[in-house]
Amino acid sequence: MTRYEFPKAVIDTGPLFDALVLNYGLAYGLQPKFASVLDEVLQTGTSQRQFLRLIASIREKLTTSHVIAELYGLEISLLKLKPPNLNVFWRDSIDLLRNWGIDEKLVRLLDLALNDGLSTRLPEIGVTDTGLIDLASRHGCVLITRDARTLYIEAHRHHVDCRLVNQLVLYA
Repeated sequence: MTRYEFPKAVIDTGPLFDALVLNYGLAYGLQPKFASVLDEVLQTGTSQRQFLRLIASIREKLTTSHVIAELYGLEISLLKLKPPNLNVFWRDSIDLLRNWGIDEKLVRLLDLALNDGLSTRLPEIGVTDTGLIDLASRHGCVLITRDARTLYIEAHRHHVDCRLVNQLVLYA
């Protein structure tokens, strides 16, 4: 049981990638290179289990197609898996996302550009972060990230309830 319960949440790239890495690591052994890519707070088995329970407990998990695209880039740059491990990582990741019922939403650049409140921030924070703020705002739900420098601050500027992974795990 976790202290936080969110019926619906938008999940950013970092936490989603952490969950996929932990899922793979729990099934096949968490190699040191995997542990090094995880959020700092997720370096212990206890915190890893708390984090996975928290994400799994969210009834409606939302993300954007931009986040899904970024996951592939993170795998390439950080994990550097080669076949057949690469194939297993993605098969298991897709299975987990399917089991969780994650809802991948398309947030169009042209729609963001028409949003007066977000269009001015688009060039500075990028399409992915702007789309996540827009999605959480439209669905009236929490946004979960590990990006304390940009997304967390911008989300709060736009009156979106944004939570950092380290806060959720440390105070679970």
